[in-house]
Amino acid sequence: MSVLFDPEVGTDEFRGSRVTIIGLGKGRTTAGLARFLVGRGATVTITDPKTKEELAEGLARLEGLDATLVLGPSSDDIALADPDFVFVIPGIRPRSPTILRALQRKVPVMTEMALFFRLCPAPIVGVTGTKGKTTTTTLIERVLSLGRRRVIVGGNIGTGAPLHLVDALTPDDIVVLELSSFQLETLGHSPHVAVVTNVLEDHLDHHGTRDAYILAKRNIVAWQGSRDIAVLNLDDPATVALHTGSASEVRGYSLSLRPKRGAHLDEEARLVLVSGDRRAVLCAASDLRVPGRHNVANALAAAIVGDIFDIGAEAIGGALREFEGVPRRLESIGEANGVLWVNDSAATTPAATLSALAAFPERPAVVILGGVSKNADFSALARALVLQARAAVLIGRAAGEIAQAIASAGELPVRHAASLEDAVTAARELAQPGDVALLSPACASTDMFSSADERGERFSALVKAFVKPMKR
Repeated sequence: MSVLFDPEVGTDEFRGSRVTIIGLGKGRTTAGLARFLVGRGATVTITDPKTKEELAEGLARLEGLDATLVLGPSSDDIALADPDFVFVIPGIRPRSPTILRALQRKVPVMTEMALFFRLCPAPIVGVTGTKGKTTTTTLIERVLSLGRRRVIVGGNIGTGAPLHLVDALTPDDIVVLELSSFQLETLGHSPHVAVVTNVLEDHLDHHGTRDAYILAKRNIVAWQGSRDIAVLNLDDPATVALHTGSASEVRGYSLSLRPKRGAHLDEEARLVLVSGDRRAVLCAASDLRVPGRHNVANALAAAIVGDIFDIGAEAIGGALREFEGVPRRLESIGEANGVLWVNDSAATTPAATLSALAAFPERPAVVILGGVSKNADFSALARALVLQARAAVLIGRAAGEIAQAIASAGELPVRHAASLEDAVTAARELAQPGDVALLSPACASTDMFSSADERGERFSALVKAFVKPMKR
Protein backbone atom coordinates (compact mmCIF):
# COMPACT_ATOMS: atom_id res chain seq x y z
CA MET A 1 0.00 0.00 0.00
CA SER A 2 1.26 3.44 -0.94
CA VAL A 3 1.06 5.29 2.34
CA LEU A 4 3.22 8.19 3.46
CA PHE A 5 4.95 8.17 6.80
CA ASP A 6 2.04 9.01 9.07
CA PRO A 7 3.16 9.73 12.67
CA GLU A 8 0.96 9.63 15.71
CA VAL A 9 0.36 13.27 16.51
CA GLY A 10 -2.00 15.38 18.58
CA THR A 11 -2.85 18.99 17.96
CA ASP A 12 -0.54 20.15 20.77
CA GLU A 13 2.46 18.81 18.88
CA PHE A 14 2.12 21.54 16.28
CA ARG A 15 2.52 24.36 18.79
CA GLY A 16 5.82 26.11 18.09
CA SER A 17 6.62 23.82 15.17
CA ARG A 18 7.63 24.75 11.62
CA VAL A 19 5.24 23.25 9.06
CA THR A 20 5.58 23.26 5.28
CA ILE A 21 2.54 22.62 3.10
CA ILE A 22 3.53 21.45 -0.37
CA GLY A 23 1.06 22.63 -2.99
CA LEU A 24 -1.48 25.44 -3.16
CA GLY A 25 -3.51 24.80 -6.30
CA LYS A 26 -7.00 26.24 -6.00
CA GLY A 27 -6.41 26.65 -2.31
CA ARG A 28 -9.43 25.02 -0.68
CA THR A 29 -7.50 22.20 0.98
CA THR A 30 -4.39 24.27 1.65
CA ALA A 31 -6.25 27.25 3.13
CA GLY A 32 -8.27 25.12 5.53
CA LEU A 33 -5.25 23.11 6.63
CA ALA A 34 -3.07 26.21 7.05
CA ARG A 35 -5.68 28.01 9.16
CA PHE A 36 -6.01 24.95 11.37
CA LEU A 37 -2.25 24.67 11.89
CA VAL A 38 -1.75 28.40 12.51
CA GLY A 39 -4.58 28.21 15.04
CA ARG A 40 -2.66 25.45 16.81
CA GLY A 41 0.44 27.63 17.11
CA ALA A 42 2.45 26.41 14.12
CA THR A 43 4.57 28.58 11.84
CA VAL A 44 3.33 27.70 8.35
CA THR A 45 5.09 27.97 5.00
CA ILE A 46 3.16 27.21 1.79
CA THR A 47 5.16 26.25 -1.27
CA ASP A 48 4.18 25.81 -4.92
CA PRO A 49 6.34 25.80 -8.06
CA LYS A 50 3.76 27.85 -9.99
CA THR A 51 3.71 31.63 -10.20
CA LYS A 52 1.40 34.09 -8.43
CA GLU A 53 -0.50 34.62 -11.65
CA GLU A 54 -1.14 30.90 -12.06
CA LEU A 55 -2.23 30.58 -8.41
CA ALA A 56 -4.55 33.59 -8.23
CA GLU A 57 -7.60 31.55 -7.13
CA GLY A 58 -5.69 29.77 -4.37
CA LEU A 59 -4.00 32.94 -3.15
CA ALA A 60 -7.37 34.64 -2.75
CA ARG A 61 -8.37 31.94 -0.25
CA LEU A 62 -5.32 32.73 1.90
CA GLU A 63 -6.28 36.35 2.50
CA GLY A 64 -5.66 37.39 6.12
CA LEU A 65 -3.74 34.20 6.93
CA ASP A 66 -0.42 34.52 8.79
CA ALA A 67 1.63 32.20 6.61
CA THR A 68 4.76 32.50 4.47
CA LEU A 69 4.43 31.92 0.72
CA VAL A 70 7.35 30.53 -1.26
CA LEU A 71 6.40 30.31 -4.92
CA GLY A 72 8.19 29.57 -8.17
CA PRO A 73 10.44 26.81 -9.56
CA SER A 74 12.95 26.87 -6.68
CA SER A 75 10.29 26.94 -3.98
CA ASP A 76 10.65 23.32 -2.82
CA ASP A 77 14.34 23.55 -1.94
CA ILE A 78 13.82 26.77 0.02
CA ALA A 79 10.73 25.58 1.89
CA LEU A 80 12.24 22.20 2.83
CA ALA A 81 15.23 23.78 4.54
CA ASP A 82 14.17 23.11 8.14
CA PRO A 83 10.51 22.04 8.71
CA ASP A 84 9.38 19.87 11.62
CA PHE A 85 6.43 18.55 9.59
CA VAL A 86 5.55 18.47 5.89
CA PHE A 87 1.98 18.24 4.61
CA VAL A 88 1.19 17.33 1.01
CA ILE A 89 -2.12 18.18 -0.65
CA PRO A 90 -4.09 15.67 -2.80
CA GLY A 91 -2.88 15.42 -6.36
CA ILE A 92 0.81 15.80 -5.51
CA ARG A 93 2.49 12.52 -6.40
CA PRO A 94 3.45 10.81 -3.13
CA ARG A 95 6.78 9.65 -4.55
CA SER A 96 7.68 12.96 -6.12
CA PRO A 97 11.30 14.14 -5.64
CA THR A 98 10.15 16.80 -3.17
CA ILE A 99 8.42 14.27 -0.91
CA LEU A 100 11.26 11.81 -1.17
CA ARG A 101 13.71 14.50 -0.11
CA ALA A 102 11.60 15.24 2.97
CA LEU A 103 11.46 11.55 3.88
CA GLN A 104 15.20 11.17 3.37
CA ARG A 105 15.70 13.99 5.87
CA LYS A 106 13.40 12.06 8.26
CA VAL A 107 10.86 14.87 8.25
CA PRO A 108 7.38 13.48 9.02
CA VAL A 109 5.16 13.74 5.94
CA MET A 110 1.40 13.91 6.45
CA THR A 111 -1.87 14.73 4.68
CA GLU A 112 -4.84 16.79 5.80
CA MET A 113 -7.12 13.75 5.56
CA ALA A 114 -4.83 11.50 7.60
CA LEU A 115 -4.68 14.13 10.33
CA PHE A 116 -8.45 14.41 10.37
CA PHE A 117 -8.87 10.64 10.68
CA ARG A 118 -6.49 10.63 13.66
CA LEU A 119 -8.28 13.45 15.47
CA CYS A 120 -11.95 12.83 14.63
CA PRO A 121 -13.95 11.41 17.59
CA ALA A 122 -17.07 10.74 15.48
CA PRO A 123 -17.74 7.67 13.34
CA ILE A 124 -16.73 8.27 9.72
CA VAL A 125 -18.60 7.08 6.63
CA GLY A 126 -16.25 7.14 3.63
CA VAL A 127 -17.49 6.95 0.05
CA THR A 128 -15.34 6.26 -2.98
CA GLY A 129 -15.69 4.97 -6.54
CA THR A 130 -14.73 5.89 -10.05
CA LYS A 131 -18.21 7.31 -10.57
CA GLY A 132 -21.17 7.92 -8.30
CA LYS A 133 -19.22 9.24 -5.30
CA THR A 134 -20.84 12.65 -5.05
CA THR A 135 -24.39 11.45 -5.70
CA THR A 136 -24.05 8.63 -3.17
CA THR A 137 -22.42 10.88 -0.57
CA THR A 138 -25.21 13.44 -0.95
CA LEU A 139 -27.89 10.74 -0.73
CA ILE A 140 -26.29 9.34 2.42
CA GLU A 141 -26.34 12.79 3.97
CA ARG A 142 -30.06 13.17 3.15
CA VAL A 143 -30.86 9.78 4.65
CA LEU A 144 -28.77 10.16 7.81
CA SER A 145 -30.12 13.67 8.43
CA LEU A 146 -33.49 12.06 9.15
CA GLY A 147 -32.06 10.65 12.38
CA ARG A 148 -31.22 12.36 15.67
CA ARG A 149 -27.48 12.68 15.06
CA ARG A 150 -25.73 15.68 13.51
CA VAL A 151 -24.29 14.89 10.07
CA ILE A 152 -21.15 16.63 8.75
CA VAL A 153 -20.20 16.22 5.07
CA GLY A 154 -16.73 16.83 3.64
CA GLY A 155 -13.81 15.31 1.82
CA ASN A 156 -13.87 15.81 -1.94
CA ILE A 157 -17.05 17.89 -1.54
CA GLY A 158 -18.40 20.23 1.13
CA THR A 159 -15.81 21.63 3.53
CA GLY A 160 -12.92 19.30 2.64
CA ALA A 161 -11.53 17.43 5.65
CA PRO A 162 -13.45 19.39 8.32
CA LEU A 163 -10.47 19.99 10.61
CA HIS A 164 -12.01 23.25 11.79
CA LEU A 165 -14.80 21.22 13.42
CA VAL A 166 -12.61 18.68 15.21
CA ASP A 167 -12.89 20.33 18.63
CA ALA A 168 -16.69 20.50 18.34
CA LEU A 169 -17.25 16.95 17.10
CA THR A 170 -18.46 14.22 19.47
CA PRO A 171 -19.03 10.46 19.19
CA ASP A 172 -22.73 11.22 18.68
CA ASP A 173 -22.04 12.98 15.36
CA ILE A 174 -21.55 11.28 11.98
CA VAL A 175 -18.98 12.48 9.45
CA VAL A 176 -19.57 11.55 5.80
CA LEU A 177 -16.54 11.97 3.53
CA GLU A 178 -16.31 11.64 -0.24
CA LEU A 179 -12.81 10.24 -0.80
CA SER A 180 -10.96 10.42 -4.11
CA SER A 181 -8.10 8.15 -5.13
CA PHE A 182 -5.77 11.12 -4.53
CA GLN A 183 -6.91 11.34 -0.90
CA LEU A 184 -6.87 7.59 -0.37
CA GLU A 185 -3.47 6.76 -1.86
CA THR A 186 -1.60 8.18 1.14
CA LEU A 187 -4.18 7.35 3.81
CA GLY A 188 -3.17 4.79 6.42
CA HIS A 189 -6.69 4.68 7.85
CA SER A 190 -10.10 3.39 6.81
CA PRO A 191 -13.53 4.75 7.81
CA HIS A 192 -15.90 2.92 10.14
CA VAL A 193 -18.29 2.48 7.21
CA ALA A 194 -16.66 2.25 3.78
CA VAL A 195 -18.86 2.58 0.68
CA VAL A 196 -17.46 1.64 -2.74
CA THR A 197 -19.66 2.37 -5.75
CA ASN A 198 -17.37 0.88 -8.42
CA VAL A 199 -13.73 0.64 -9.46
CA LEU A 200 -13.26 1.27 -13.16
CA GLU A 201 -10.39 3.29 -14.65
CA ASP A 202 -9.47 6.90 -13.99
CA HIS A 203 -6.58 9.26 -13.24
CA LEU A 204 -4.02 7.09 -15.00
CA ASP A 205 -2.18 10.32 -15.78
CA HIS A 206 -1.51 10.55 -12.03
CA HIS A 207 -1.36 6.93 -10.82
CA GLY A 208 0.40 5.56 -13.89
CA THR A 209 -1.32 2.16 -14.02
CA ARG A 210 -4.75 0.74 -13.27
CA ASP A 211 -3.19 -1.47 -10.58
CA ALA A 212 -1.82 1.60 -8.79
CA TYR A 213 -5.21 3.28 -9.03
CA ILE A 214 -6.91 0.20 -7.55
CA LEU A 215 -4.29 0.03 -4.80
CA ALA A 216 -5.14 3.60 -3.81
CA LYS A 217 -8.86 2.81 -3.72
CA ARG A 218 -8.23 -0.26 -1.54
CA ASN A 219 -7.16 1.91 1.38
CA ILE A 220 -10.82 2.65 2.08
CA VAL A 221 -11.23 -0.93 3.37
CA ALA A 222 -7.63 -2.06 3.94
CA TRP A 223 -7.42 -0.75 7.51
CA GLN A 224 -10.89 -1.73 8.66
CA GLY A 225 -11.38 -4.00 11.68
CA SER A 226 -13.98 -6.56 12.65
CA ARG A 227 -16.37 -3.90 14.02
CA ASP A 228 -16.30 -1.93 10.77
CA ILE A 229 -18.57 -2.37 7.74
CA ALA A 230 -17.83 -2.35 4.01
CA VAL A 231 -20.78 -1.48 1.75
CA LEU A 232 -19.84 -2.91 -1.66
CA ASN A 233 -21.34 -2.98 -5.14
CA LEU A 234 -21.63 -6.72 -5.78
CA ASP A 235 -22.19 -6.13 -9.49
CA ASP A 236 -18.62 -4.85 -9.89
CA PRO A 237 -15.99 -7.60 -9.46
CA ALA A 238 -13.18 -5.07 -8.95
CA THR A 239 -15.06 -3.55 -6.02
CA VAL A 240 -15.61 -6.95 -4.39
CA ALA A 241 -11.92 -7.80 -4.91
CA LEU A 242 -10.87 -4.74 -2.89
CA HIS A 243 -12.10 -6.43 0.28
CA THR A 244 -9.75 -9.41 0.00
CA GLY A 245 -7.89 -9.68 3.28
CA SER A 246 -9.98 -7.09 5.08
CA ALA A 247 -11.50 -8.02 8.42
CA SER A 248 -14.68 -5.95 8.18
CA GLU A 249 -18.26 -7.10 7.70
CA VAL A 250 -19.62 -6.82 4.14
CA ARG A 251 -23.08 -5.55 3.32
CA GLY A 252 -23.54 -5.80 -0.42
CA TYR A 253 -25.93 -4.24 -2.87
CA SER A 254 -26.87 -5.38 -6.34
CA LEU A 255 -29.26 -4.85 -9.24
CA SER A 256 -29.27 -8.58 -10.02
CA LEU A 257 -27.98 -10.59 -7.04
CA ARG A 258 -29.75 -11.25 -3.72
CA PRO A 259 -27.34 -10.59 -0.84
CA LYS A 260 -28.26 -12.03 2.55
CA ARG A 261 -27.48 -8.72 4.20
CA GLY A 262 -27.62 -5.46 2.31
CA ALA A 263 -29.96 -4.25 -0.43
CA HIS A 264 -31.06 -5.26 -3.89
CA LEU A 265 -33.52 -4.64 -6.71
CA ASP A 266 -36.24 -7.28 -6.67
CA GLU A 267 -38.13 -8.92 -9.53
CA GLU A 268 -40.75 -6.15 -9.42
CA ALA A 269 -38.04 -3.47 -9.80
CA ARG A 270 -38.35 -2.36 -6.16
CA LEU A 271 -35.50 -1.34 -3.88
CA VAL A 272 -35.36 -3.75 -0.93
CA LEU A 273 -33.35 -3.83 2.31
CA VAL A 274 -32.50 -7.31 3.62
CA SER A 275 -30.91 -8.65 6.79
CA GLY A 276 -31.43 -12.32 7.47
CA ASP A 277 -35.19 -12.87 7.65
CA ARG A 278 -35.95 -9.13 7.69
CA ARG A 279 -37.03 -7.66 4.37
CA ALA A 280 -38.21 -4.09 3.84
CA VAL A 281 -39.40 -2.62 0.54
CA LEU A 282 -38.20 1.00 0.23
CA CYS A 283 -39.68 2.23 -3.05
CA ALA A 284 -40.02 1.38 -6.72
CA ALA A 285 -37.10 2.16 -9.00
CA SER A 286 -39.54 4.19 -11.10
CA ASP A 287 -40.16 6.43 -8.06
CA LEU A 288 -36.59 7.77 -8.19
CA ARG A 289 -36.24 11.21 -9.76
CA VAL A 290 -32.67 10.67 -10.92
CA PRO A 291 -32.28 8.71 -14.18
CA GLY A 292 -30.18 5.64 -14.84
CA ARG A 293 -29.68 2.20 -13.32
CA HIS A 294 -26.41 3.38 -11.79
CA ASN A 295 -28.45 5.80 -9.67
CA VAL A 296 -30.63 2.90 -8.52
CA ALA A 297 -27.39 1.30 -7.30
CA ASN A 298 -26.35 4.54 -5.59
CA ALA A 299 -29.71 4.64 -3.82
CA LEU A 300 -29.26 1.06 -2.60
CA ALA A 301 -25.86 1.96 -1.13
CA ALA A 302 -27.30 4.98 0.68
CA ALA A 303 -30.14 2.85 2.03
CA ILE A 304 -27.70 0.38 3.58
CA VAL A 305 -25.84 3.19 5.35
CA GLY A 306 -29.14 4.52 6.66
CA ASP A 307 -29.99 1.08 7.99
CA ILE A 308 -26.58 0.80 9.69
CA PHE A 309 -27.38 3.99 11.64
CA ASP A 310 -30.92 2.85 12.50
CA ILE A 311 -32.88 5.06 10.10
CA GLY A 312 -36.29 3.44 9.48
CA ALA A 313 -37.10 1.87 6.11
CA GLU A 314 -40.09 4.14 5.53
CA ALA A 315 -37.99 7.26 6.13
CA ILE A 316 -35.21 5.95 3.88
CA GLY A 317 -37.68 5.29 1.08
CA GLY A 318 -39.08 8.81 1.42
CA ALA A 319 -35.60 10.35 1.16
CA LEU A 320 -34.80 8.30 -1.96
CA ARG A 321 -38.04 9.33 -3.66
CA GLU A 322 -37.50 13.02 -2.90
CA PHE A 323 -33.87 13.21 -4.05
CA GLU A 324 -33.56 15.30 -7.24
CA GLY A 325 -29.90 14.67 -7.91
CA VAL A 326 -26.71 16.70 -7.77
CA PRO A 327 -25.91 19.62 -10.07
CA ARG A 328 -23.91 18.75 -13.19
CA ARG A 329 -24.53 15.03 -12.77
CA LEU A 330 -27.23 14.05 -15.27
CA GLU A 331 -28.97 17.30 -14.36
CA SER A 332 -31.95 17.99 -16.62
CA ILE A 333 -31.85 21.68 -17.53
CA GLY A 334 -34.96 21.96 -19.68
CA GLU A 335 -36.58 21.23 -23.03
CA ALA A 336 -36.71 23.13 -26.32
CA ASN A 337 -38.41 21.93 -29.51
CA GLY A 338 -38.86 18.47 -28.03
CA VAL A 339 -35.16 18.10 -27.13
CA LEU A 340 -34.16 17.43 -23.52
CA TRP A 341 -30.95 19.22 -22.48
CA VAL A 342 -28.88 17.47 -19.79
CA ASN A 343 -25.78 18.69 -17.95
CA ASP A 344 -23.40 15.86 -17.07
CA SER A 345 -20.21 17.91 -16.92
CA ALA A 346 -19.01 15.83 -13.96
CA ALA A 347 -18.59 12.87 -16.34
CA THR A 348 -14.82 13.05 -16.74
CA THR A 349 -14.25 9.43 -17.79
CA PRO A 350 -15.54 7.31 -20.69
CA ALA A 351 -17.25 4.99 -18.19
CA ALA A 352 -19.24 7.90 -16.76
CA THR A 353 -20.38 8.93 -20.25
CA LEU A 354 -21.39 5.32 -20.98
CA SER A 355 -23.63 5.44 -17.90
CA ALA A 356 -25.09 8.73 -19.09
CA LEU A 357 -25.98 7.22 -22.46
CA ALA A 358 -27.56 4.22 -20.72
CA ALA A 359 -29.73 6.55 -18.63
CA PHE A 360 -31.68 7.62 -21.74
CA PRO A 361 -32.34 4.38 -23.64
CA GLU A 362 -35.42 5.74 -25.44
CA ARG A 363 -33.80 8.98 -26.67
CA PRO A 364 -31.21 9.30 -29.43
CA ALA A 365 -28.39 11.44 -28.08
CA VAL A 366 -26.41 14.35 -29.41
CA VAL A 367 -23.38 14.24 -27.13
CA ILE A 368 -20.88 17.02 -26.45
CA LEU A 369 -17.54 15.39 -25.63
CA GLY A 370 -13.93 16.37 -25.13
CA GLY A 371 -11.43 18.18 -22.97
CA VAL A 372 -8.29 16.68 -21.45
CA SER A 373 -7.95 12.93 -21.66
CA LYS A 374 -6.57 11.26 -18.55
CA ASN A 375 -4.84 8.53 -20.61
CA ALA A 376 -8.29 7.03 -21.11
CA ASP A 377 -9.35 4.42 -23.67
CA PHE A 378 -12.26 5.77 -25.74
CA SER A 379 -12.89 2.63 -27.80
CA ALA A 380 -15.82 1.21 -25.79
CA LEU A 381 -17.45 4.63 -25.59
CA ALA A 382 -17.00 5.12 -29.34
CA ARG A 383 -18.77 1.82 -30.05
CA ALA A 384 -21.67 2.83 -27.80
CA LEU A 385 -21.91 6.22 -29.49
CA VAL A 386 -22.11 4.61 -32.92
CA LEU A 387 -24.94 2.39 -31.70
CA GLN A 388 -26.90 4.88 -29.58
CA ALA A 389 -26.11 8.46 -30.55
CA ARG A 390 -27.40 10.65 -33.35
CA ALA A 391 -24.21 12.71 -33.44
CA ALA A 392 -21.14 13.77 -31.47
CA VAL A 393 -19.88 17.32 -31.02
CA LEU A 394 -16.21 17.43 -30.02
CA ILE A 395 -14.33 20.14 -28.14
CA GLY A 396 -10.96 20.57 -26.46
CA ARG A 397 -7.61 18.88 -26.61
CA ALA A 398 -8.91 15.31 -26.87
CA ALA A 399 -11.28 16.02 -29.78
CA GLY A 400 -8.99 14.43 -32.37
CA GLU A 401 -8.41 11.32 -30.24
CA ILE A 402 -12.16 10.84 -29.71
CA ALA A 403 -12.90 11.43 -33.39
CA GLN A 404 -10.35 8.77 -34.34
CA ALA A 405 -11.93 6.28 -31.91
CA ILE A 406 -15.38 6.96 -33.38
CA ALA A 407 -14.11 6.54 -36.94
CA SER A 408 -12.62 3.17 -35.98
CA ALA A 409 -15.90 2.06 -34.40
CA GLY A 410 -18.22 2.87 -37.31
CA GLU A 411 -20.25 5.69 -38.80
CA LEU A 412 -21.52 8.63 -36.78
CA PRO A 413 -21.89 12.31 -37.69
CA VAL A 414 -19.12 14.26 -35.91
CA ARG A 415 -18.79 18.03 -35.55
CA HIS A 416 -15.78 19.86 -34.17
CA ALA A 417 -16.38 23.03 -32.15
CA ALA A 418 -13.88 25.68 -31.08
CA SER A 419 -15.71 26.51 -27.86
CA LEU A 420 -18.52 25.29 -25.64
CA GLU A 421 -20.72 28.03 -27.08
CA ASP A 422 -20.08 26.71 -30.59
CA ALA A 423 -20.74 23.16 -29.36
CA VAL A 424 -24.15 24.09 -27.97
CA THR A 425 -25.02 25.80 -31.26
CA ALA A 426 -23.97 22.69 -33.19
CA ALA A 427 -25.97 20.42 -30.87
CA ARG A 428 -29.08 22.57 -31.44
CA GLU A 429 -28.66 22.14 -35.17
CA LEU A 430 -28.16 18.38 -34.98
CA ALA A 431 -30.77 17.39 -32.37
CA GLN A 432 -34.29 16.35 -33.40
CA PRO A 433 -37.54 16.23 -31.38
CA GLY A 434 -37.36 13.34 -28.92
CA ASP A 435 -33.58 13.50 -28.64
CA VAL A 436 -31.43 14.28 -25.60
CA ALA A 437 -28.68 16.88 -26.00
CA LEU A 438 -26.11 15.75 -23.49
CA LEU A 439 -22.97 17.42 -22.18
CA SER A 440 -21.06 14.36 -20.95
CA PRO A 441 -17.44 15.07 -21.90
CA ALA A 442 -15.64 11.87 -20.79
CA CYS A 443 -12.66 14.15 -20.14
CA ALA A 444 -11.31 16.63 -17.65
CA SER A 445 -11.96 20.31 -18.27
CA THR A 446 -8.65 21.98 -17.57
CA ASP A 447 -7.79 22.90 -21.17
CA MET A 448 -10.76 25.29 -21.40
CA PHE A 449 -12.09 25.74 -17.85
CA SER A 450 -10.77 25.81 -14.30
CA SER A 451 -12.95 22.85 -13.30
CA ALA A 452 -15.76 20.56 -14.42
CA ASP A 453 -18.05 22.69 -12.26
CA GLU A 454 -17.18 25.83 -14.21
CA ARG A 455 -17.71 23.95 -17.47
CA GLY A 456 -21.11 22.76 -16.30
CA GLU A 457 -22.16 26.17 -15.05
CA ARG A 458 -21.29 27.70 -18.41
CA PHE A 459 -23.26 25.01 -20.23
CA SER A 460 -26.30 25.57 -18.00
CA ALA A 461 -26.16 29.32 -18.59
CA LEU A 462 -26.01 28.83 -22.36
CA VAL A 463 -28.88 26.34 -22.40
CA LYS A 464 -31.15 28.24 -20.02
CA ALA A 465 -31.21 31.09 -22.54
CA PHE A 466 -33.45 29.03 -24.86
CA VAL A 467 -35.05 26.10 -23.00
CA LYS A 468 -38.21 25.75 -20.99
CA PRO A 469 -37.20 24.80 -17.41
CA MET A 470 -38.05 21.34 -16.13
CA LYS A 471 -40.93 21.02 -13.67
CA ARG A 472 -39.86 19.68 -10.28
